Amino acid sequence: MSGLLGRHEFQIDAKGRVSLPSAFRRAVSANPLVLLQWQPTHLDIFPRETWAEIRRNLLAHRKARKDGGAYLRRITASAVEIEPDAHGRIRIPGWLLDQAGLEDTVLFVGALDRIELWHPERFETHLREREGDDDGFAAQIFG
Repeated sequence: MSGLLGRHEFQIDAKGRVSLPSAFRRAVSANPLVLLQWQPTHLDIFPRETWAEIRRNLLAHRKARKDGGAYLRRITASAVEIEPDAHGRIRIPGWLLDQAGLEDTVLFVGALDRIELWHPERFETHLREREGDDDGFAAQIFG
């Protein structure tokens, strides 16, 4: 899988469908995809390969911790399998749209091994709030 990069803004239709950006469609051609909210700020779409690794981690966590089953249930209860239709659209269930604060527009953000779905204004606020935290991380990554 090539890296998922960039940002693309699309309108959500009345049925909760939105076009998956064509650059992302090519990168996640293996269906189904997993859509879930594990952070309160946004939704994530995981390609099959990434989800397989997360699934292994969740199962190991459940086995390793007494309370691991509760966490696994919270994650899997908020997850749905999705497949782009013939027009490249995905359907986001209404309850996930509500949880993520998505209304009429969604910002798709490539995050290397997954796609994040943000409310555009929430994403800009998130970037501004985190700017100062990135210096040490950037030095480790870019030298």
